[in-house]
Parts: sequence; structure tokens; C-alpha cells
Amino acid sequence: MKSLLAELNMRYFNSANRFFYAGGPVPEHLAYATAESPEGPWKYGGTLMATEGGSFTNHPGIADFRGKTYLFYHDASLPGGSGFTRSVCVRELDFQSDGKIPCMKMVKEGVTKSLKPLCPYQKVEAETMAWSEKMKSAYNPQVGVFITALADGAYTKVRAVDFGEKAPSRFSARLSTTHNAEITMEVRLDGLDGQVLAKIKVPRTGGSDRWRIMEEQIPQVTGVHDLYFIFKGKAPKDLAYFDYWKLNY
Repeated sequence: MKSLLAELNMRYFNSANRFFYAGGPVPEHLAYATAESPEGPWKYGGTLMATEGGSFTNHPGIADFRGKTYLFYHDASLPGGSGFTRSVCVRELDFQSDGKIPCMKMVKEGVTKSLKPLCPYQKVEAETMAWSEKMKSAYNPQVGVFITALADGAYTKVRAVDFGEKAPSRFSARLSTTHNAEITMEVRLDGLDGQVLAKIKVPRTGGSDRWRIMEEQIPQVTGVHDLYFIFKGKAPKDLAYFDYWKLNY
């Protein structure tokens, strides 16, 4: 019992002394309770998020970060979504002046502003992203987590990349593919049709267990920008693999 309470404390008992849980019957909603300690006694606080979103389940996750609290939940809003193919969502948690939490709606945009600009002058893992389409993540012991472009037009978006006041001169990335076709990764600024920062031919290395670091000169860019990594080409399966990227002076 003690170990279970310790686990609950770590996972669900945030700084505001609240316990968040999925409430039934199916389809589920989210609710919360309050207490002075993780051992209770607990007092029911109310409905946190009513049943919605197309999934028969909903499970909460809470994170206190830089003075704010964020609610992670899931829905079935993406194409092909259902109770078993769910999408992770996040939004800031609202607190009233008396500490109570109003019933919150699911939102499409989630957290719309970057909490802090991203530094591109250290290795940035490819799975660091604000949005993606036609991409999936995978793992192998050689590089850890990487992402796979599934088809022509697959892309990821990285929000608020801070180039600084001194423009970098080179872009590098670790990439691979199994195909001999012409496959490229375009890096664009601030939109899918934005200025091209780099256009790299993805090397045929033999698969996701063999990689090559590619580097290219880039135009002078300063300030904060969103970056889009767009994969183009034709292949029967798994267009390309992407592990990390970095800017260099």
C-alpha cells in the first residue's frame, strides 16, 4: 500500500494538492479531488473535462513547469482516430482565485506559444517537434530514438528556433535511407513554402542502423524562426530516417 501511494504521489499529486483521474462510466470524463496529503482524506473537486473528443477513454497527466500547470489528455481527433488510436493533447490548466478548477474543453491548438526559444547550436534530436505529418518515431540501440518519413511530403515543425544575432554558416543532420531514389530533406523557414535554408540529398546508407552526417552551407539568417523539415521523394516504404540536426558557425 505504501509503495502504491508513493507512486501515486509522484505521478498525480501535483503542487496544488490535487488528484486527477479518469471517471466513469464509459465513455470516461476527467475529474479531480483535493487533500492535504497523498494519503487523504480526499474531497471530490468536480469534473475537470467532460466526455468529448471521440474516444471512450481519457487519461490525465499533470506537469508543473516554470510557474504554470499543464494538463495532458487524449482524444481521437486526428485522421483514423478512435478509442484505440488516440492522440496526445496538452493545454494550460486554469485555476480560479479560490483554487477550484473550472470544467475545461478540449482544444485544437493546445499550447500556442513556445515556453522558451530553442538553441540550435547543440545537437537537436529529430523527435523534438511542435507538429508533424506522415511521420513516426522508432528506436534502435545505435542512435536511440529517431523519426521516419513515411511518404512524400512528410514533415515536422520545430517552433521558435533562435538563430541569435550572429548568423550560422552551416547546417548538419544525421540521415539515412534504404532506397536508391532521389530523396531530399528541405529545411524551410516559417512555413512549408518558406525560404529554403538547406536542401539535402538523403544518402542511401542501407537502413536505419547505418547513418551518415550530411552538411550544407546555408544563407545568413538571424533572429527567431520556426523550422520545417520536409521530405520529398518516391519510395515503396519508409522514405527516409532522421536522427538529429544542428547549426554551426
